[in-house]
Amino acid sequence: MTTAFAPASDVESPRALPQVLSYLKGPVGSIGLMLAAVIIIGAIAVGPAFFSVSNVRIVGVAVAIPLIVGVLASFALLAGVVDLSIGSMVGFGAVAFNQLVASGIDPWMAAGVTILLGIVVGSINAFVIVGLGAEPLAVTLGMLTLLRGVCQAIVVQAPPTTLIEPLYDVTQGTTFGIPTLLLIGVGLTLVAAGVVSKTRVGRKIQAVGGDPRAAQRAGISVVRVRTVALIVSAVGAAIGGIFYVGQLGSASNILGTGLEFQIYAALMIGGYSITRGGVGNPIGALLGLLVVAGITNILNVSFIDPDYLDLIVAVILLAAVLVDRFRGGDAFE
Repeated sequence: MTTAFAPASDVESPRALPQVLSYLKGPVGSIGLMLAAVIIIGAIAVGPAFFSVSNVRIVGVAVAIPLIVGVLASFALLAGVVDLSIGSMVGFGAVAFNQLVASGIDPWMAAGVTILLGIVVGSINAFVIVGLGAEPLAVTLGMLTLLRGVCQAIVVQAPPTTLIEPLYDVTQGTTFGIPTLLLIGVGLTLVAAGVVSKTRVGRKIQAVGGDPRAAQRAGISVVRVRTVALIVSAVGAAIGGIFYVGQLGSASNILGTGLEFQIYAALMIGGYSITRGGVGNPIGALLGLLVVAGITNILNVSFIDPDYLDLIVAVILLAAVLVDRFRGGDAFE
């Protein structure tokens, strides 16, 4: 008597399909599908020029600095606190760095002072939010307004021009044909993703953001985690400001205006939530920013009014919120 065995592929296929569907319903899977849709639309609307080396390089340069700022700001979101001041901190960091270099201070020392300013701003946010228990949205909105006012006070007339060649080479140069700054941003994203998903530090941040009371009972210092997360967020914005000066050769008093909404829209599209911490992955942030950058590029190359970008991003954002609700929403808490 012989026993007939079914081929391995026939046995595994019924399980493989639900696994694939489950992955596609997840944050990274759904944003991956959205990015694929943007690429298809770009291929149809723009044609082969959408995939040209020069166009891909333009997208890479445009997305690099928001990616660096967004990945470091995502630690605050993951820890359950929203930092709305990152856009103004980018502008403040850029203005401070530009003015210091223009006054004759060594660029490395000016960069150190700028990062120190980021630590100070992040510490103030942390003291008021974590130490005094104030609402993060209100506090960081106030910091956003304060830093924007400081930029207006510092740069009254035309800002000075500061061409720093090594920094310009990093922000505008290429390595193996790929924008160097984009490689830095992607490398930072991979490191951040590893920290979040593979280390105890990442699990502590997710625990604090998901349920701070349970995390506290488990011996995790909620105060320490959220304080460090807010400082990292502000320092990331300060570094973004330095890179903008290297890229633009100057810093106006409106630099970074509205950048926080562009970044947080991309983060939410990528699977993060501003209403509950503990969810999201830096890889999703990268994909979300690529979606927004891809849409912007299609509008620019097609000579469509860029004002439509806000409308399209808003529609995608609302769709992301609906997907988040279907995925579990507040049930996570």
